[in-house]
Amino acid sequence: MDPIPADVVERIWKDTTTLSIPKGKALTMKMGKDQPAIVAYLLAIGERDYNPDEAQLLFYLGMVVYRIFAESGHPPPIVMPKVIDQVEKANEKIFAYLEGEPESEVVKVMTDVKANYNQVEVLRYVTEALMEDPEEGCNIRPQSLDGMLMRLKTVIDSLDQAG
Repeated sequence: MDPIPADVVERIWKDTTTLSIPKGKALTMKMGKDQPAIVAYLLAIGERDYNPDEAQLLFYLGMVVYRIFAESGHPPPIVMPKVIDQVEKANEKIFAYLEGEPESEVVKVMTDVKANYNQVEVLRYVTEALMEDPEEGCNIRPQSLDGMLMRLKTVIDSLDQAG
């Protein structure tokens, strides 16, 4: 799939933040129809690995990623569970390698990833969204952010490969 430009990512991200509750529910239903394996993945991971606030943020950001791909002009075909599993395993290796590495090595690897990454603007959006301060009363634990980033990168990579 062609890289999705920053202006498309930005427009869809901003538009999604202003969706009414009925439109948000409709988008969730459409996502479930268009990408059932991704919905199942996000819900299962959220329930298994995260507290309710983190699971909600993970699903919301996954929905924005889905919408960016769906409305980019070249919506991807349905992603199969096998693809998600393969992509997740590859991402787990990258993130496991980075665990415990000195900051200089992490920066080098992430710079290399960004330089060769097809959907760098989508990944940038996800990274920035995860780094924002959580809303008052929202329990997003700092130790959960790396795992959430890996899961959302898995969604991005799966949609990109499908397209």
